[in-house]
Amino acid sequence: MKYILGFRQYLHSEKSYQDLEQIILGQPEHFPPTEGFLTIVAICGDNPREFLEEKGLRSKVAFYDYAPWEENAKRVADVFTRSVHKTERVQIIHYNENPLGLTYPLELLVYIARGLNAEHLAVSDSDFQLSYSEIRRVYDHHIATADPDEIVITYPRRQPRSLDTEKYPINRWAMEDLENMYIYFLSDLKVLNSKPDFQSGLSITTRAANKILNFDNVGSWIGNLHMAIQLIRNKGRLDKDFVVKTNYQHESTINFDVQCAKIDQLYRYYMIPLSNIVELAIEHPDKYLMEDWTAGKSKQEIVETIKKIEAMNNRYLEEKRKERLEKE
Repeated sequence: MKYILGFRQYLHSEKSYQDLEQIILGQPEHFPPTEGFLTIVAICGDNPREFLEEKGLRSKVAFYDYAPWEENAKRVADVFTRSVHKTERVQIIHYNENPLGLTYPLELLVYIARGLNAEHLAVSDSDFQLSYSEIRRVYDHHIATADPDEIVITYPRRQPRSLDTEKYPINRWAMEDLENMYIYFLSDLKVLNSKPDFQSGLSITTRAANKILNFDNVGSWIGNLHMAIQLIRNKGRLDKDFVVKTNYQHESTINFDVQCAKIDQLYRYYMIPLSNIVELAIEHPDKYLMEDWTAGKSKQEIVETIKKIEAMNNRYLEEKRKERLEKE
C-alpha cells in the first residue's frame, strides 16, 4: 500500500464506539484500497471483538489482538507488518487494554509505515474533529505537493481551533499555545512567523520523514510535539497553511491531568521549565499566542490566563511529588 491512514483510539465510551463504527463504514467511500490506501485503527482500552460481531462489522475488518502481550510499539509493528492480510479491509490493532497515551500509537504507526515502505502516513485522532472528507482533502493536498523521498510533514490549520472545554479549569487554547512554544524554541524560531497548528489532530508524513523519527525515551503524551521538533531540526519542510473546517469536539482523551503531564514530560526530556515559557508568553503575547483567544483581551487578562495555568500546573506537580514520597 502506498498510503496509510492511521487512527489512534482509546475505546472506552459510547462516543468512541460510534467513532469506530464510522471509521469502518466510511473507509470504502473516503479511503478506498483501490486507490492505494490502507486504513489502520490502533486501539487501546476495550477489546472491540464483541462490538464488531454485534454490529455485523467483523467481515469488514482484519482484527489483530496484541493486547495480551503488552509489547512495545516496535515489536507490535514488526509482527503486524509480517502478518498483515485482507488489506482491502480496515485493519484493527488492539495493542493494550490500558490507555498508554498518544506517543505509543504514533510510534506504532510510524514503524508500520516503515515496515510496509509506505510513501505517506497520516495519523489522525479518531474523534472526527476533522470529518472523513476533510481528512481526505488534506491527504490529497499532501500527496500532490510532497515528494515521498523528501522530509515533509503536513499539519492542517483548523478553522476554528475546536477544543473540548467541558470541566476544564484552564483555557485550553492558551495551554496549546504554551506547549507549541516548546517546538519553536527547540527547533527553529522562524516557524513562529506563521504559528503552525501543531495540534490539529492530524499529521501527514512522508516516507523520508518517517525514516528519521525516533521516539526512544519520549514521554507518553508528547510524541506529536517531539515529532515536529525532530523533523524541523532535520531541515524538513513544514506544510502548515492548508485550512480545514472542524466539527465541535464533544469528547477528548486530553484532560487537565494529561495537559500537566505533557508539560512535565517536556521539561524532563528537554529541560525547559514552564516558568521560562510563561515569562516569554507574558512579555510578548502577540508573538507567541494565537489570536483566536487573545483577540479583544487586555494584556492583564492574557497575563491572568497564563498565570492561572502556571499556578495550577505547579499545584499538580506538587501533588504528584507528594504521591511519590508517600509510596517510598
